[in-house]
Amino acid sequence: MAGLATERTDKPSGARRVLHILAAVLVIGVLPSLLMDALVGELGVAAILTGLLLGAAGSKLGGAHRMLYVAPVIGVAAGLGAYTAYDWWWVALLTVAGVLAGAGIRFGWLPALLMVPFAATFVTPVSSVKDALIYGGIVAIGALYGVVLARRFGAPEVADGDRLDLPVAAGVAVMFGAVLGASAAIGVALSWSEPYWVPEPVLILVLYILMGKRDRIRGKAIGTAVGIAAAIPVAILSPPAGVLAGVGAVAFIAALTQAKTYWLMYGLYTFSLVLLLASPGHVGFEAEERGVQILVGIGLLVIGLAVVHALGAWAAKRDPQPVLAT
Repeated sequence: MAGLATERTDKPSGARRVLHILAAVLVIGVLPSLLMDALVGELGVAAILTGLLLGAAGSKLGGAHRMLYVAPVIGVAAGLGAYTAYDWWWVALLTVAGVLAGAGIRFGWLPALLMVPFAATFVTPVSSVKDALIYGGIVAIGALYGVVLARRFGAPEVADGDRLDLPVAAGVAVMFGAVLGASAAIGVALSWSEPYWVPEPVLILVLYILMGKRDRIRGKAIGTAVGIAAAIPVAILSPPAGVLAGVGAVAFIAALTQAKTYWLMYGLYTFSLVLLLASPGHVGFEAEERGVQILVGIGLLVIGLAVVHALGAWAAKRDPQPVLAT
């Protein structure tokens, strides 16, 4: 009886757990955002949250110690991406960032270095060098802050990724850079207002591949097609903005409940995204553009993976080592 009483006393109550969660949210996101908003404005808020997310994710995948070295590179990539978004210099930047990240597979650093092209792709565009320096610097600070928080929540110091032989690693680096550059170039060449939606599936799916979830490639393609198809009747009915926002919000909440079935979750997410981004009377246009962008990115990644697999098979036959064969 005494043991049970002690166990009940040691177990935190529901109210205490809620307070802990609220305190964590306050420390992790709200306070830094308020500080940046007071010092820099909305640009600082976007930068600190971007850096925080990349630092924490990179620490979880590649290790907190490695991310201490990668964080400054993330800041540089973010600053250059913000200044060049979204023109042909941005395309060149994503190509270089892809080659750099892909080269990390030679030394087991790909999971950590993958955050560099993420930082260059998803940016807040700026028009001056001064703003680019501010944005990049705050992203780097946010990444370091994310490393500290990830370490506090149990992220490993070093999480070694795959290590490939030099010829295969070089092929991975070149193909990753080529696929990222090609995806960005398509968006820029077609003058899409949000061209980052083409490299988005490339980066997200490479992240899933590193996590051992290669099946998400097929799931993302199917989910995108299902979400776009579901938006067609809405485009025909052409409801007002309030209805679009309401249905989109419900679909987004429903997507959060379908994490175990990825294609369904992503289909609901795509459907909600189209409705929330589209203005009344333009749902069909939004669905078409978003679907094409995502599916083109997936297609480019599949081609790149096929080339890398062929190169790996060639290297395994040429120099049959157990690691390469595996």
